[in-house]
Amino acid sequence: MLYDPNQVFSASIRPLLHRRGDIVIEAKSAKALTAEGQADCCLVALEAVSRNRVLTDCERPVFLITDRDDGSVLRKAVSVSAAGIASTHILPKDLLNAIDQGLASPPYYDPQLLRAALQPAPLLGDQDAHELAHHLTPREDDVLRRIVRGEATSHMADAMGVSVSTVRSHVQNVLGKLGVNSRLAAIAFAINYGLDPVREKHPQMS
Repeated sequence: MLYDPNQVFSASIRPLLHRRGDIVIEAKSAKALTAEGQADCCLVALEAVSRNRVLTDCERPVFLITDRDDGSVLRKAVSVSAAGIASTHILPKDLLNAIDQGLASPPYYDPQLLRAALQPAPLLGDQDAHELAHHLTPREDDVLRRIVRGEATSHMADAMGVSVSTVRSHVQNVLGKLGVNSRLAAIAFAINYGLDPVREKHPQMS
């Protein structure tokens, strides 16, 4: 299902989808994304959706497209557990590949947006970054993996068999040890510095 009322990306990517045999369903409104139907996933222009609830209520994987180039847009992708987000500032065929990667092994975060999300924090050397990561306990390492996957706190708690408050404590420990102040920054840190657990789980992010 495709929702792009302002034609930010749909005009260029629709022919590629048709060419390889995909059936494209045009959503007439954001609300249509949550309706029952045969669509396997939703490709959504980020700026066209003003309420996160529309995306979180969608039972299909959601891949977001944006024409912005600042890292703050990743915050929305993470908050709605999107399968991925990519910028329109890449070639249509590369955008299609990014979508495929995000749907096959979510999440996919556009490398340029990740780099932007790291700014203006000073960049560390790879060795220094990995030394910080080595201070994570196995449980904190697991939490970092889940943060990168965009899992909500309640979902982490259920999957790990612990309380929500325990998960929040682990998250704060991860942020403190990595020297970042948000989950978004932790995602950018992990992927930018190629931390091994993340690279092994999501090779497209290396």
